[in-house]
Amino acid sequence: MSRPFQFRGNGPPPRGARGRNPRHEFSFRPPPRHISERPLLRGVREPTPELLFPETESKPAPKFASLENLSDSEEAEMELSDDEDSDAEARPRKKRVVGTDGQDESEQPLLASIPTPAPVTAPTPPQPKWSNPDPYTALPPPDDSQHKRVDVVKLIRKARLAAIPAEAKAKDAVADNDDFISLGAFGDTAGGPDEPENQPPANAPTGPKASEAREPAAESRKRTRDDQPKPLTSKHGKPLRRFKMDGSILDEWLPFKDQNATPWMVSEPSLNVAARLQNEILAFYQWVKPQRFEQIVRQDVVDRLERAFQKRYSGVTVHAFGSFASGMYLPTADIDLVLLSTSFANKGIRAFGDRRGQIYAFAAFVRTSGLAVDGTVEAIAHARVPILKWVDKLTGLRVDLSFDNDSGLLANRTFQEWSEQYPMMPVLVSVVKQFLLLRGLNEVPTGGLGGFSITCIVTSLLQHMPRKEQENIGAILMEFFYFYGKIFNYEKTGIRMHPPGYYNKTFEKSDRLSIEDPNNPANDISGGTKEVELIFRTFRSAYWNLRDRMDWINDHGKRDASILDAIIAANYDEYLDQRDQLRRIFDTAPQFAKYRQPPPPPPPLPAESPPPPPPTGPRHSRPAARR
Repeated sequence: MSRPFQFRGNGPPPRGARGRNPRHEFSFRPPPRHISERPLLRGVREPTPELLFPETESKPAPKFASLENLSDSEEAEMELSDDEDSDAEARPRKKRVVGTDGQDESEQPLLASIPTPAPVTAPTPPQPKWSNPDPYTALPPPDDSQHKRVDVVKLIRKARLAAIPAEAKAKDAVADNDDFISLGAFGDTAGGPDEPENQPPANAPTGPKASEAREPAAESRKRTRDDQPKPLTSKHGKPLRRFKMDGSILDEWLPFKDQNATPWMVSEPSLNVAARLQNEILAFYQWVKPQRFEQIVRQDVVDRLERAFQKRYSGVTVHAFGSFASGMYLPTADIDLVLLSTSFANKGIRAFGDRRGQIYAFAAFVRTSGLAVDGTVEAIAHARVPILKWVDKLTGLRVDLSFDNDSGLLANRTFQEWSEQYPMMPVLVSVVKQFLLLRGLNEVPTGGLGGFSITCIVTSLLQHMPRKEQENIGAILMEFFYFYGKIFNYEKTGIRMHPPGYYNKTFEKSDRLSIEDPNNPANDISGGTKEVELIFRTFRSAYWNLRDRMDWINDHGKRDASILDAIIAANYDEYLDQRDQLRRIFDTAPQFAKYRQPPPPPPPLPAESPPPPPPTGPRHSRPAARR
């Protein structure tokens, strides 16, 4: 029944309508409907052939089987069927009760209708209550430990049905959108949304790799065998162990098949093995030591950083220390820098590095100044010596920056003095550094031997050797591996650099190497070398490997065989790639144009004067020959 219409005329104004004109509404309008009378709530809808909800939803398909048909045994197979008729056929038929004369009960209606007297049974004794059990008839409580436990998890997994019965998956036209008419563009009906459009063939060439867009500093990263740059890694948290427990070479340094693992090797005429070892060590040093363009590009990193900080903090200076300052760094080594404030440089009062918030402010400044690759800046503010780590944006070199600490600068002067006093020291240090680097034993955070500690133990050996024996670098290398691998007892003996000598360890840890700082006797520069036992064991193995290699070459007469192949043969593609990238930056960056200027031509030679004319005096007759 339709609702009656209401006549709405000039009624009283609504609340809050002050000063408004009166309404003139003379129309017949139905009154507002109640909420409960909405068609959606009353179930009133247009008749459609499909139901909004399928019939199967009224009786959902079972997801789990009955517990009566389950067993938690893994060997028992589940015999479940979706068809009840098949279950009925598979069930055994019930046995019919057979009468005394051999006929079925269904065939004896008369006997079944005759009532039989109930048998007389003896009265049952009263059952004992739970509070007062009968001690003669009551059994002990069942022991659950002797029965097989029911695995509930297995029952749940077995009870879950693998598939919904086919009859439950009825066709639902509303859910499948059979009557949906797309209003899109014309191209939707051709291949569907998943069909790729305007895509090149699968085997189409992609063009040269040089034309691909590369992110900053990608040219200087480590690269894989497929010429793809490796992702930049950040050392967050506790460093992971990189070395092997047997002291062998890491997998990343193992050479490939038919690869030149000793690129510094040059075939020589037949010489004795001792001379060949010395020449090969010198050849390795000339090959691995920094070249001129590498030193210039690395120094530019220091200069750019100093200019950026001086714009923000007036009077500050940036200095290099460590292997870069000494010139004995490997091609992929980090750049160790220190930022000195004016108060520390003039009075020795620290202004940087004491507050953690200041370290984080420096890190933010490096991020915003455009010096570092995005996502590589790491602030280590909780360490005893706070530092910043990042990757340079132009060159891809790794940079470590400390604050108001002159210990590294003092070590630079000490190293220069030792280099002048022992000329063979840098050569031997380069071989030992490479030997430990290949085995992952050169990082102090992971228990390895740092660069300055390597310099100290090499210098200590030279301090106790006669001058005549320091001329043969091959003999010194063999003596180094033999002394620290077999003779030196690090558990009871420490190394003193100034004055040269040794001391008995008393308060130092017996499982660590102890080296007295030449600039601060109270400081132990090798206290973090906890893997000293493994390091010295590799030294001992290197001594025997070199001896065996030299004996083999001497016995077989191999002229082109490398002796250092026994200890530092590796895949040096990373060194070659790093130098190629730095060389490309040096040749293309505008700030290095002044270093690329060819040298001025030599002065022109003086003009050659014509030879003097012969004398024009009177001719003298040739004397007559004597008879």
